[in-house]
Amino acid sequence: MPTVFQPFTTLLRGTAKDLLQFDTPLWLTRAPGRLDVLGGPAESPGSASLQVSIARSVYCAVQNRQDQKIFMRCLLPASQGGTRFWEGDVGSLYTKKGPPRSLAVLRQSFGAPDKAWMMEIIAAMLGLRRTRQLNTPKHGFTMVIWSRLPEEPGYGQDAAFGTAVALAFKASTGLARKRVDGIQVAKAVVQGAREVLERNVPIADALTSALGRRNCAMYIEHGLEPAMQWIPLPQQCVIAAVDIAPVGSVSAADRCAAEAGAGMALVHLSAALKRDKKMPVPGWGKVNPSEFDEAWKGLIPVEEQGSEWLKHFKRGHEDIAATVDKDRSYRLRSLAEHHVHESERVRRFVSNLSEFSRSLREGFLGEAGRTLQRSTQSLEDKCGFHFVHCGPFLSAIKEAGREEGLFGARPSECGRHGIVAVLLHQAARQPLRELAEQHRAPGKVAPTVISDTEDGGALNCWWEGILEPKEGQVLTAARPPEAAPVAPAEEPRRGRIRPEPERRRDRGLPDYSGDYDLE
Repeated sequence: MPTVFQPFTTLLRGTAKDLLQFDTPLWLTRAPGRLDVLGGPAESPGSASLQVSIARSVYCAVQNRQDQKIFMRCLLPASQGGTRFWEGDVGSLYTKKGPPRSLAVLRQSFGAPDKAWMMEIIAAMLGLRRTRQLNTPKHGFTMVIWSRLPEEPGYGQDAAFGTAVALAFKASTGLARKRVDGIQVAKAVVQGAREVLERNVPIADALTSALGRRNCAMYIEHGLEPAMQWIPLPQQCVIAAVDIAPVGSVSAADRCAAEAGAGMALVHLSAALKRDKKMPVPGWGKVNPSEFDEAWKGLIPVEEQGSEWLKHFKRGHEDIAATVDKDRSYRLRSLAEHHVHESERVRRFVSNLSEFSRSLREGFLGEAGRTLQRSTQSLEDKCGFHFVHCGPFLSAIKEAGREEGLFGARPSECGRHGIVAVLLHQAARQPLRELAEQHRAPGKVAPTVISDTEDGGALNCWWEGILEPKEGQVLTAARPPEAAPVAPAEEPRRGRIRPEPERRRDRGLPDYSGDYDLE
C-alpha cells in the first residue's frame, strides 16, 4: 500500500469498522488540495496560471456490497459540519434502467438541511454521467470520505472533494486504471459542481487535484482544451502556503467585478479591431504586452458604467452580461492591463525557475520573487484590491528579502482567502514560520504553513486490496495479470533432403524434377 494512504487506513480502523469489512477487497482514492501561486483572477483563452498540489488531501474508501444497500459517511472538521451519515439503497440514486435519477428528483430527496451535504457527492456522480464516464453500479456500496485539508477555505476543497469521489465511483464500477483520463475527470468535477451545486470550480483547481505532480508546479494555459506542463521545482527552493488570516481581504463582489471588467474590456477591443478589419483576439493571454501598451491600450475606455456597456454589448455576450452590475463603474483599461501582463508574469516566473535549476544562480530566484511582488502590486493598483489582513505579512516578506531566504510572496487566489504563496529557500522554512507567527492577523489562532507537495489523484487512480487479510487468505489486490510463460521456440525441423519428384509421387501427383525442399 502507498504510504500516502496510511493515515487514512488508520482512521478507517477506528471510525468505519461498523461499515467496512477489512477482510474484503475495497478501493482507496485521494485527491490533493492546491495552492494558487500566480495568474487570474479571470481565466480567458490563452491566459496562464500556476498552481501547486499540496501534501494535504481528501480521501475516499469504497467497498461493494452483496445487497442493494448504500451507506455514506463523511468525516469533516467540526467547522465544516463534522461527521455525517446517510443510508439508502441503489434505487435512491439510480433508476431501474441504470442511469442516475434526474437532478430535480435528487434535489427533492436531499433538500433537507441535514442531507444537503449529499449533493456534493451527487455532483461528482452526475458530472461523470454528463461526460459519459460513469458505469452503473450493479450492487450497493459503502463509501467513507475524509478531508485532511486545513479547515480554512482556500485550498481548492471543492475540486479535491469532487476528484476523490469521482475516482471512487470509477473504481468501484469496474473501470480499468488505464482508461482513466485525468483531464476528463477534472471536466466532470467542474461540470457537476456548476450544474448541481451552482458553484464555479476553476478548471485549474480540478486539473491540479487530478494531475498535479509531486515536487512540481502545474503550468496551465487556458482554452477550450487547456494546455498543461509540469514545472519541476528546484531542490533548493520551496513554494509554501501560509494561512495568515482567518478571512480574505478581497470580497466576492470585487473579485467578480475584476473578472467581469476584463471581459467587458475584451469586447471593446474586439469591436475596435473588427472596425479596422483586423482579427479579434479570443482572450487577454493571446495579447502581446508590448503590442497592447503601444497600440491597443487606447482602444479601451478608461472607465465605463455597467449600464452603458450593457446598452451596447449585451446582445451576443450574454455570459459576460450576466456578471455585469449595471450600477457599478468598471476600470476597464486598468483591468485589461493587469490581465495582459499577468500571463506574461506567469511565463517569466516559470522561466526563472527553469534557469535557476540549470545554473543554480540565486539571482533567478530573486527575480522570480520580484515577479510575485509585481503581481501583488498590479492587483492593488490595476484591480483595486486592498490586502488589509495579509498586508503586514507581505511587507515583512519583502523586507526580509533574499538575505533571509525569502524571495517573494503573493496573496493566493488574488486575496479571496487569507492564504499567501511564498517563494523561499529550503533552509528558510523556520524563519518563515517565525515571521508568520509575528504577523498573523487578528483572530488567527496559529498560522498554517504547508510546504510539501503530492501527486494528483488521477496519476495513480486508486489502491485496491484487503486491509486485514485473514490467516491463510490470498490477497486480491488489483495487480496486472501475470504474463503467460513464453513457450520455448520450436526447434527447426531437420531431416534428409528428399527430391520433389519422390514426394509428389507419394501423393499421387505428376512427377516433376529439379526441385528440392526440406522434409
